[in-house]
Amino acid sequence: MKILAIETTGKYGSAAVIDEEGRIWSAESREEMNHLRGIISLIDEALGSAGITKNDLTHIAASIGPGSFTGIRIGVTTARTMAQMLGVPCIAVSSIEALAEGSLSAAISANALYVVPIINARRHQTYGAIYEAEFTSDYEHQALNLISEEKQYMIEELLEKLGGNESYFTGDGIDAYKDIIESALPEGTYKFAGEDMRYQSAESVAVIALKKAKIGDTLTYDKLMPEYMRLAEAEQRLRAGTLSDRIKNPKV
Repeated sequence: MKILAIETTGKYGSAAVIDEEGRIWSAESREEMNHLRGIISLIDEALGSAGITKNDLTHIAASIGPGSFTGIRIGVTTARTMAQMLGVPCIAVSSIEALAEGSLSAAISANALYVVPIINARRHQTYGAIYEAEFTSDYEHQALNLISEEKQYMIEELLEKLGGNESYFTGDGIDAYKDIIESALPEGTYKFAGEDMRYQSAESVAVIALKKAKIGDTLTYDKLMPEYMRLAEAEQRLRAGTLSDRIKNPKV
């Protein structure tokens, strides 16, 4: 089993290959929002590191969102195209779940009860969820249990759900809402992921994709769809009948 994972929902694009034993080879861009130009090169780099070609792949996984609308479309379209070309199944991975997966070990080490991935959706809004960190005393078993669903929240609403329990935050929502979190939660009940592991990564997408592949949770290429969690501004205005006003007056 060789799975290619694609991540383009955040500011940094990345690609990773994972095999059946869980070994990962990855490539990541340090250029912000360079997905359209860079994702194919990242895929080639990850494949080269794994010592395989595209024809060796058994699955194509993509982070389907939420996150950057343009980034989501780039990743999903790339995954669909490759899967159709190679005749292999796709795997859909939530960017919120992938963020939580990437921070699970750090959250456990920090003695946090909850892992809280938050993606900035602007104006005090965030795409997020709350996961309980489950582990055994010898750390041989680690897992995430979803206790507050993945959806769009006002940041204050999400913080209220934590109930003062120790929480580990990850995602670019930290960049936007760190001050709000610090003022709303009791001191000592929260920790923030460092910038080196705060953002979306194809490695975490690959880990989840492998779990899904092993239980047959796959899709045909035409069924792999973006998960935006809300309409783009233009679509909202179109439905509200105010799109033409926006075009005439860009400052609206």
